[in-house]
Amino acid sequence: MKLLVFGICLALLSVFAAVDVSAHPPCGKVWVEGHYNRHGAWIEGHWKHLRWVPGHYDQYGKWVPGFCR
Repeated sequence: MKLLVFGICLALLSVFAAVDVSAHPPCGKVWVEGHYNRHGAWIEGHWKHLRWVPGHYDQYGKWVPGFCR
């Protein structure tokens, strides 16, 4: 009986640890036009994958909510 309870608890723990519970919308892609980089080299236009930045305090101590970057 103890082994069964331990097995169920272990299974639930591993399932809950594997589930992503972030409540933000998925970030998509944006088109970046061709441009020159800081070294003067031409960069062709391309798709950029956006990433989620979690909420944080900025350098002035102001709260910034999470956003796609």
